[in-house]
Amino acid sequence: MRKPFTPEEKQRIRRRHRGYAYLLAVVAVAVLIQPLALNWPLLTSMNSILMAMVMMVFLTRNSAVRAHKRWLYGLGTSAILFEVIWLVCMVHLPSLAKHLSLIHLLLWILFIGLVIVRKVQSLMLEPYVTPYVLMGACSGYLLIGYAGGFLLHSLMIWHPAAVDPAYLPAGIDPIAHPLKIFPTMVCASFEALTTLGNGVSRAGQLGGRVCCLTIAILGQLYVAMLIGLILGRFQQGVRP
Repeated sequence: MRKPFTPEEKQRIRRRHRGYAYLLAVVAVAVLIQPLALNWPLLTSMNSILMAMVMMVFLTRNSAVRAHKRWLYGLGTSAILFEVIWLVCMVHLPSLAKHLSLIHLLLWILFIGLVIVRKVQSLMLEPYVTPYVLMGACSGYLLIGYAGGFLLHSLMIWHPAAVDPAYLPAGIDPIAHPLKIFPTMVCASFEALTTLGNGVSRAGQLGGRVCCLTIAILGQLYVAMLIGLILGRFQQGVRP
């Protein structure tokens, strides 16, 4: 039988659960504003920064997982600072921004990847499966799709031939205005994540197909882990 929670533990659980809800709301908004980001690319960067701040302030601080907190804070802070630097270079020094895009991709992928790993560990330690815990699980799934947007956007910058021109928005030059292509790459990532399609990848280009396949596989593995977690809790509850 589980021992009663102390008032401090109850308060930490409430804060962590609110963090799950906040993160789900921020990621959902980040996905829904992509049509607006075609004309106002700053919206994407601002939402990415807000997302990173929510993950550090509300989730990491109150997480039941103690390991790698310093790594997460360091990666999150670096991702936010580099997002600003990369955005300034993209506007004023596009040639430099292209070379910095790999570092930009690496920081965000490492940060979001560590957040997702810690989130799965935290969900496994939750005492009960509540609506807030399910919100945390859903936010992790959406984070995989959003991280895939960074991956496909970097692919488009470094290897434009891998992207089907018919998939890109009409009237926007992806070479001259790469920031305006990010919303399209986010949508393409979620199509791959939900296995609805792979239209962004040009036929015969292996790089784009591998990126989309990686996103789809990670999404399926994440769902499989969550199903195992919930079923494991259920079986523990009915065990004689």
